[in-house]
Amino acid sequence: MKKCVFVFIIFLLVGTVITSKPKVYADSQKVTVNANILNIRSGPGLSYPIIQKGKAGDRFTLLQTKDDWYEVQLSNEKKGWVASWLVTVNSQSKATSGIVTVNDLNLRTSPELSSSIIQKLQTGQRVQILETNNEWFKITVEGSTGWVSSNYIRLTSKSSVTSNGDGEMVTILNNGTNLRSEPSIQSSIVEIGNSGETFSVIEKDNDWYKIKLNGGKTAYVASWVVSSTVKMNRTKSNKVNTKGLKGKTIVIDPGHGGRDSGTIGITNTLEKNVTLKTAELLANKLRNAGANVFLTREDDRYVSLPSRVSVSKINHADAFISLHYDSINDQSITGHTSYYYHSMQKILAQNINRGISNETVLKDRGVKFGNFHVIRENTQPAVLLELGYLSNPLQEIAINSQDYQESITKGIYNGLVDYFK
Repeated sequence: MKKCVFVFIIFLLVGTVITSKPKVYADSQKVTVNANILNIRSGPGLSYPIIQKGKAGDRFTLLQTKDDWYEVQLSNEKKGWVASWLVTVNSQSKATSGIVTVNDLNLRTSPELSSSIIQKLQTGQRVQILETNNEWFKITVEGSTGWVSSNYIRLTSKSSVTSNGDGEMVTILNNGTNLRSEPSIQSSIVEIGNSGETFSVIEKDNDWYKIKLNGGKTAYVASWVVSSTVKMNRTKSNKVNTKGLKGKTIVIDPGHGGRDSGTIGITNTLEKNVTLKTAELLANKLRNAGANVFLTREDDRYVSLPSRVSVSKINHADAFISLHYDSINDQSITGHTSYYYHSMQKILAQNINRGISNETVLKDRGVKFGNFHVIRENTQPAVLLELGYLSNPLQEIAINSQDYQESITKGIYNGLVDYFK
């Protein structure tokens, strides 16, 4: 049965039915307002009266959630409800330390690009993380305290050396990466690695991977300059060839991440956030059906395009699904599009596109050729999906809803079922 997105939008405009169990948060959880003006309401829905207004940058303590609404603590000791798609959740960081991943990283007086620069940090410097605010970390380093972009800090844990027994692989993110003799940026360089090269991990030593080079030699590479994945312990001889999803290997690629936000909606929805939400829902559906599922990223981090493709190649993916949301200057445009590059990918794109159209009332913009890296350089069946337009105000609201996400992921799921028949 089709889920009607536009009916859902009407529900948003006239009132919200609350059926889910509230989720309660700890006092450390905060929300930061993204919209220029935020209506704070007496209950979790657009039909409730406005009791207060907030502005961009305001922060409130998060108390609980119901459906797509957050209950927050107001400064006047009252409580109110805000729409989840107009705020960002952040909290005191549980991580105690991190490491700088770029040279000349600005340490600033406050979490905004217009604030004064205290000093510049260099690759490899260790920092203590005090708190988070959207995509900023408040840190202390060598006696100074300030704010840095969280995109350039790699979180670390206590020092430990762990052996690798699960087939972990690392992929180099950038050309000219130093592979060293010891787990330190002061140690000698054994070899130079380039973007897309993949190595087996022998062990992990704190923030470094000990890797196996060609010819049997070993070297160390910093964890903040690679992406890692676990290779499945299977070969072509035991590859599952039966019909259905059970045993199939599906790689889901949530577009963008970290410093790459993707497109930004009318009310500041970040594409990188909704692609991850879609990926998690789709992964759960596929795993419940017995598929082996890998995500190119499982949190808000930057992953290079070659690294995303490497996950597909390493695991001999039966299908690679790259998830995106679109944007265009014309705010009236809506719909979904499925892209392929190689001819052998077209049938996968057709099945998934049909699955989405059958499950939603979105305008079908068709199956098209697309010159995108993650499908062009992919040797496995691969598609890139544009699942709606964040540039359309009503569609942006719908995209952030649970109903929309359920319908979209069910459509992709059904398309994969048909493809593997």
